[in-house]
Amino acid sequence: MTNAHQTRPAMKPAVGILAATLLSVVAAFGVQAAGPTAPKISAIRAQLYYEESGQFSKDILSDKDLSLWNTIIGEGGSGGASNFTLVTVEVQGKDVPVGAVKIQVVARDSKRKIIAMNTAEVTLYDAKTSFNAPLFLYNTGCDEIEVSASLLGKGIKKNAVKAKIPFACGE
Repeated sequence: MTNAHQTRPAMKPAVGILAATLLSVVAAFGVQAAGPTAPKISAIRAQLYYEESGQFSKDILSDKDLSLWNTIIGEGGSGGASNFTLVTVEVQGKDVPVGAVKIQVVARDSKRKIIAMNTAEVTLYDAKTSFNAPLFLYNTGCDEIEVSASLLGKGIKKNAVKAKIPFACGE
């Protein structure tokens, strides 16, 4: 005798086992889900520009012991006379919609006066995972410079980064 209200067994346990198996295979091979990665400022670099040779120095912010004393005449650890500095701010992320994020880079002298500023649209789409925003500074080498970088855009987490370039001059 059958019960009219009797139903067939649910398929949920089989689906759960299949999903768990699939997840364990994905985890075993280190596969990650594709999708956007929130942009973030990952580095600030600064390089001296040697006007005599047209070459750039190594990153002067990476060496905390580097002396930037009288850089305008090539003294200290500058590696040559320099009156110009290229600042590069790196942003990392993935699949950020075009036009959704901008980066603002600001350089200030020791009196907090803005000496240079640039706002650029961050382009991190397709296979791109890093974007480098440049800011070229003129008449550098004697006055300490503070560089700050901020991401701008709707829903962007505050990710301001600062660095100081310790230029100094004297006799």
